[in-house]
Amino acid sequence: MFTQILHKHSEPGDISEQPADGNPRIESSLDSKLVAPINYSWNFTYERQLPKGLLIQAAYIGRYAKNLIATRDVMAPNNLKDTKSGMDWYTAATQLEILRANGTPISAVGKIPYFENLWPGLGASEWGDPSLTSTQAVYKIATDFFGNDWTDTQFEIDDQGIFPNMFFQPQYGALASFSSIGRSWYHAGTFSVRERLNNSLTMDFNYTLSHSLDDASGLQTSGGYGAAFILNPLRQRDWYADSDFDIRHVINVNAIWQLPVGRGRWLFNGANKWVNGILGGWQLSGIYRWNSGLPISAPYDDVRWATNWNVQSYNVRRGPMEACPTKAGSSPKLFCDPTAAYRNFRNPLPGESGDRAPFRLPGYVTLDLGLGKEFTMPWSERHKLQIRWEVFNVTNTQRLGAIDASRTGYGITADPGGRPFGCTPGSTCVAQGGTGNGNPATPPTNWSNFTGIQGTPRVMQVGVRYSF
Repeated sequence: MFTQILHKHSEPGDISEQPADGNPRIESSLDSKLVAPINYSWNFTYERQLPKGLLIQAAYIGRYAKNLIATRDVMAPNNLKDTKSGMDWYTAATQLEILRANGTPISAVGKIPYFENLWPGLGASEWGDPSLTSTQAVYKIATDFFGNDWTDTQFEIDDQGIFPNMFFQPQYGALASFSSIGRSWYHAGTFSVRERLNNSLTMDFNYTLSHSLDDASGLQTSGGYGAAFILNPLRQRDWYADSDFDIRHVINVNAIWQLPVGRGRWLFNGANKWVNGILGGWQLSGIYRWNSGLPISAPYDDVRWATNWNVQSYNVRRGPMEACPTKAGSSPKLFCDPTAAYRNFRNPLPGESGDRAPFRLPGYVTLDLGLGKEFTMPWSERHKLQIRWEVFNVTNTQRLGAIDASRTGYGITADPGGRPFGCTPGSTCVAQGGTGNGNPATPPTNWSNFTGIQGTPRVMQVGVRYSF
C-alpha cells in the first residue's frame, strides 16, 4: 500500500482542550472502546514418507481476524442527507463532479434539490449574485477554485446552510483514532518436498500459494494517518483489498550437499591421505528464494482532497491496466508508457477512496551459495581448521522496489486525461479557473520512477576458523 501526502497543516495540542472555533485541526487519538483482536485459524495437512529419505507434504492454512486495530477519522466530514429529496452529499456532489470533469458550462447546470433545500440563497451569500442557483454557486466554487477537492468545498459552505457546521465538527478537520474495527482473511496452500539422503544430501523445497485481504495493513509502523488508516470510515468496505504485504507466490529451496569426492566417495575413492586432505570433505550449501511482487495502490490526487480532509484518495483506473516496470535507462518506471498510464486515471469522486492495491511491484529473486571444508590437523584430531567461501546474491540480480513517493513522483493532477476526457487541446478542451486549461496532462519526468532496489547487490565473504 502507498501512503499519501497529508493536508495543509497540523496543529499539535491536547485534544481534550481544543476550542470549538471552526479551525480544522488535524490530530490523532485512541478510541475509548478498544478491545482485544480475535483470530480464528484452521488447517489440515497431508504427509507421505517415500523411499530414499524422500518426504512430501501438502497443507492448507486459513485464518480470519476481526477487531484488528486500525485508524479512522472519527471527525470525517459528514455525508449529510437531505430529508426532503432523500439525497446525500456523496450523490449530489458526485453529480457536480461529473459535470465539472466534462467541462460543462455553469449555465447548463440545472438545479439539484439537495443544494437548493440545504443552502437556499447561496448564490447571493457566496458570490453576491442572486441569479445563481445554490447548485450553480457550489459548482462555481469547484470550477473556479478547488476542482475535485470536495472537502475544501464542504468547508467553504459549512456554515452557510440551514444550520451551522453542516459537515465539520467545529473542533477538528480530522481526528484519526486507533479503533478495533479492522478485519482480515488469509488463505494459503503449501507444498513441500524434503530429502534426507543418508549424510550426503539434505534438501527442502517449499512452495506457497496464498492470498491475504484486509481493510488496513501495517499497524506495527503506522501513525495516525499511515498505512493502517481507513480513508472513508463511512464506507469502510471500499478499503477492503489485497493486504499491503500480500505475496501470492513464494518458492524457496535450501540444500546442503557433501560433495562426492575423496576417500569412500564416488570420485577419488582410493585417494591417499594427502589427496583426500585437499579434495575430500568439501560441502556445498545454498538457499534460493523467489516470490511474486507486493501490491501497490494507484497514484493519489497530488493537492486535492476529495473525501477526507487530511489524506488524499487514490485515483481510479478508467479501464483495465497493469503495471509493466521498465528496466532500461537511468530512470526506470513502474509503467512502460507513463503518459498513457497517467491519462488513463480519473480523479476520485466525493466519498471515493480510490483503487487500493490494483498493481504489483516486481518480484524478488536471490541465490546464496557457500562452499566450505574442514581440515583435521595431523598433530591432533581435536584441532580443526575450517574455511568457507560464501556468496550472497550470486547472480547479482537487482529487482526494482521503492517508488518515488513525492507529489510529482506518484501524484496525479486534476483531470489528467483532459476535460472532458480525451479532448483535443485548443479545440474541445475546457479551461477552468481552479484546474487549468483542461488539456490532457503530461506527467512530470520523475512520475512513477523507481528509487531503489530490493535486497542488496552481490556480496562475497571468506572466513577461516581454527578450533581446538
